[in-house]
Amino acid sequence: MKIVFYGIGNMASAIFKGMINEGIKPEEIYVTSTPGDPFLERYKEELGVVPSLDDALLLRDADYVVFATKPQDFDSVVERVKPYLEDKTILVSIMAGTTIKTIQNKLNGNETVRIMPNTNAVVQHAVNGVAFSDNFTNKEELLGLIETFGTNVLIDESEFNQITAATGSGPAFLYHIYEKYSDSLVNLGFSKEQADVLTRELVIGTAEMIKNSDLPLSTLRENITSKKGTTDAGLKSLYKHDIEEMFDQTLEAAKTRGEELSKD
Repeated sequence: MKIVFYGIGNMASAIFKGMINEGIKPEEIYVTSTPGDPFLERYKEELGVVPSLDDALLLRDADYVVFATKPQDFDSVVERVKPYLEDKTILVSIMAGTTIKTIQNKLNGNETVRIMPNTNAVVQHAVNGVAFSDNFTNKEELLGLIETFGTNVLIDESEFNQITAATGSGPAFLYHIYEKYSDSLVNLGFSKEQADVLTRELVIGTAEMIKNSDLPLSTLRENITSKKGTTDAGLKSLYKHDIEEMFDQTLEAAKTRGEELSKD
């Protein structure tokens, strides 16, 4: 297998690190960027992937080409890829706002899949929104490949802005909440170091509880809420704030930005 990454930013590196952690050989992963990008050699040394700026070499017998650039940089990547792209090569895009139709129109109509992962790929826990081109043949093989770094959710391409907002951007939204929880622990009297440990372990433990239970989240919450107890008192204070509305606005803003990028 030969997988080529055009772009080696945070999302791309999370994906190929996740792949390697799940057993894909580093020498099967080729990476490229702009000349002088220090991460090309860094990832070679740290992970054993193959860096190159030679597009002919990169694309020769490539099974998958992953576009992990900014949408505004895609045209310059097309100029590099198009002269050497083979018909059998499957195109994988993790670019926000760039449609399958746009990619196929610019690159010979090759089979194309759009995925929207998130940076949890590095620990094999991404959520991957997935949409295929109409001419895509071996979906199971592709799904098996990207399952090496996360869970796949098949969606219609029209839902990409929603999935980008929900799970692509989602980790950042949750990190912000955890930051503020940690800050409040400091306000409660803990040291910054203590607050950091308490917050991290609380998040990890709660995530494990969710992972290992089939119960609804509401039931998990109710199970630790004794009537007139400390948790009940805290929740009653929390309920005075419209958290759902806050998330509605947050997700809508991210979704709207995705729509704007689609039009650029």
